[in-house]
Amino acid sequence: MSAWIRDLQLSARTLRRTPAMAIVAVLALTLGIGLTTMMFSIVYGAMMRGLPYEGGDRIVVVQRANAERDIQRQGLRIRDFVDVRDQQKSFSHLAAYTSGTMNVSGREKAERFSGSWISRGLLDMTGTGPLMGRTFREEELVPGGPKAALLGYAMWQSYLGGDPSVLGTTLRVNGESHEVVGIMPDGFRFPSDDQLWLPMQTDPSVGDRGEGPFVTTFGKLAPEVSVQEANAELGTIAARLAADYPAANKGFSMYALPFVEQAIGREPRQLLLTMLGAVFFVLLIACTNVANLLLDRAAHRSKEVGVRKALGGSRAGIARIFLSEAMVLAAIGTILGVALAHFAIDAFNRAIVDTQPPFFINIALHPPVLLFAIGVTALSTMLAGLIPGIQASRSDISEVLKDESRGSSSLKLGRLSKGLVIFEIALSCGLLVAAGLMIKSVAKTRNMDTGFTSENVFTARIGFPAGFRDSTAQQQFFRELQTRVSALPGVQSAALSSGLPGAQQGFNGSDFALDGVSYEREQDLPDVRTLSVSQQFFETLEIPLRQGRTFTEGDRAGSLDVGIVTERFARQFLSGADPIGRRVRLGGLESVAPWITIVGVVPDVFGGDPSDPRPAALFRPMAQVNSAFAYVSVRTGLPPLDMTQPVREAVASLEPDLPIYWPMTYAQAIEGPLWFVRIFGTMFMIFGFVALFLASIGLYAVMSFSVSRRSREMGVRMALGSSTREVIALVLRQGAWQLVIGLAAGLAFAAVISRVMTVVLFDVKPLDVVVFGGVAAVLALAGLTACLIPARRATGVDPAIVMRSE
Repeated sequence: MSAWIRDLQLSARTLRRTPAMAIVAVLALTLGIGLTTMMFSIVYGAMMRGLPYEGGDRIVVVQRANAERDIQRQGLRIRDFVDVRDQQKSFSHLAAYTSGTMNVSGREKAERFSGSWISRGLLDMTGTGPLMGRTFREEELVPGGPKAALLGYAMWQSYLGGDPSVLGTTLRVNGESHEVVGIMPDGFRFPSDDQLWLPMQTDPSVGDRGEGPFVTTFGKLAPEVSVQEANAELGTIAARLAADYPAANKGFSMYALPFVEQAIGREPRQLLLTMLGAVFFVLLIACTNVANLLLDRAAHRSKEVGVRKALGGSRAGIARIFLSEAMVLAAIGTILGVALAHFAIDAFNRAIVDTQPPFFINIALHPPVLLFAIGVTALSTMLAGLIPGIQASRSDISEVLKDESRGSSSLKLGRLSKGLVIFEIALSCGLLVAAGLMIKSVAKTRNMDTGFTSENVFTARIGFPAGFRDSTAQQQFFRELQTRVSALPGVQSAALSSGLPGAQQGFNGSDFALDGVSYEREQDLPDVRTLSVSQQFFETLEIPLRQGRTFTEGDRAGSLDVGIVTERFARQFLSGADPIGRRVRLGGLESVAPWITIVGVVPDVFGGDPSDPRPAALFRPMAQVNSAFAYVSVRTGLPPLDMTQPVREAVASLEPDLPIYWPMTYAQAIEGPLWFVRIFGTMFMIFGFVALFLASIGLYAVMSFSVSRRSREMGVRMALGSSTREVIALVLRQGAWQLVIGLAAGLAFAAVISRVMTVVLFDVKPLDVVVFGGVAAVLALAGLTACLIPARRATGVDPAIVMRSE
């Protein structure tokens, strides 16, 4: 241990004598360790930390699938849930819930909160009891039982002012009175970022088998039961249900997924792991850079190494010298890197605060993240210090001591050093291509043609309770609200719709059949996005009519069902033929929905899904479709958010129990689906530019070292008549072949990375020729510049001085 301490002290003194090299090495490690720690903290907080409850890692989600119908993840029908709950033995708890937003009134104004209807045992599996009051009693969890409500801490504070006397009082939730029986602790949001919980009182015996609502089913694995064992039992139960009820359950299987895995989703998990891999490449580039710098030092200290070996120094002792230098650099880099990670994590959390991430995600420098940073430090030390240490310890004593030059050539480091530079260039090329693809994606999101005008438009959502969804009451409400909002001061045009194009809200997909086309299987049916809108919708969003007509007052319930399609619909399903007069029917092969006659065509609009920006879409009149939700869109000459209170009052004047929620500008609404493209795109750009910076420094350091080693040769060449241009060309050729090999390997590596990145690309092909070519050009230019600087310095060698030194 004392030998290590002496070596560390010596290394610190030695590094102070070469501050430029030390600063570059520390900067490289700071960037590599800082970015890697930041990215690991995101992965840990989102995917590895799990639920903040005792035994949270044993909470799973039970779903069903049907390969023949292309159903991969689906909740259970209420009757299937009851059967599974009664038959299973793998779970200590099995419970269900349905989620939604709930209208709450009974105080000064109505507000909308996220909530869930939960069955018996759902809260029990978390092991969390109420802060005040109690949870639901058995009689409150059966059909027709008393109406009760559990409130979240945040709702209790914001809506009720933290009033401790609220227990036992009543609130109106979706138009029905509920007794407040308990307050949950601060921060409790299970299972879906909820602020309000009501007892599920659905009667599973009502209706035919295969009918009834879908529910999300959670289970907590019994002690010593694995997910695989639970899945085996679920498979047996699913087969039994398929045999007993083939009409409703044939072809369906059941399986369980860990809660966090299901909540994050396959594609975001793939993205996070891809980014973690990318930032590890940045760390590798940083370590390679430091290794090259230490190789340079090893070459210049070759005589010192020879003398140490001649005086009896062991190979391990010599290797330890260079390893200790790497440890000093890595320690400083880690301290600065963790500080960089802290600020980067804070910036990331601020960037996602409005995206409503799942409640369990907590991104911070948790103890495991700090342990990871220590592990990264050890890895950096080994990678950066071991290679030069081993190479230096292999030097031949007699060759070193015979060499009278200023820098010994006895250390055969050139090939290894050049190989490391090629490795850096290849990794940098891959990351730069990823950055280029993301830059292009972000640029497309900023400049895309949405097909509608979102500037100066206010929007807000209204949710209707179940008793307010019959056609008469709802259609009357729509007509009166349209009239009142249109008459508000500052309103240029107003419209209602079941969802918002570009916001992924209510722009739902549906199977459909074209009249005159036969389909053999359910999976043969095409898919279209559907939206019900008022007749003023196209005017309000300034969507031009391409063909046919828009909706009129005559398009109401009881009249001919009509629709307007986008141009892509005509191209994709009708081969560009005239769609006017064609009929479509929504639903599966057994659908009995009415035929919808196409009466108009509008341009393609942004649907909100980055993977399919402009889907085929079908618009229907709101007067012919009942909806659980409605959006109010208002084009105004005022600042859009100034319409919040007037629209709220217009809704309340018609129905006091109906609040508006999610008030925002339309521009803000379409930002939501693209947040991850922009945030993670920015991160990829940072990774790519850091990689370019490090690779350029690495190539410069190697070329500078090579030129300094060949200064005598350069002087001799110039003494014998070589021109400045010839000497520069000689040096550039040496760097050029490293660039060519590195770029070739890097472009192949980039092709692999770009395929994985498909999930986050927006309207950009993974193998974009412009991006690949541009990156190759930028990296080649940066590399040649890094070679040119030492090449120019080589031409400044005075031949007379070189010859006298001989």
